[in-house]
Amino acid sequence: MQNDWRLTNQRNYLYRAALKKADFKAVPHNDHEHCEFCFEKFGLEEGCLKSGYCSPDGYRWICGDCFRDFREQFDTIL
Repeated sequence: MQNDWRLTNQRNYLYRAALKKADFKAVPHNDHEHCEFCFEKFGLEEGCLKSGYCSPDGYRWICGDCFRDFREQFDTIL
């Protein structure tokens, strides 16, 4: 998948990253997030993703499809 349009520089900060499966929760300074690969929106509004995979601090989010597509390539830790 080296030529996948979703790959930019994520390897610099997501290679061997620890992730957890989680439900999205808005915080006072941020009511949504986007998948680090495909930019799909996580949020509480209708039509947004409600759960996915995130860094332990909840800063980086990855949708289920991208997680499945890139898990092995990024040697992701759950």
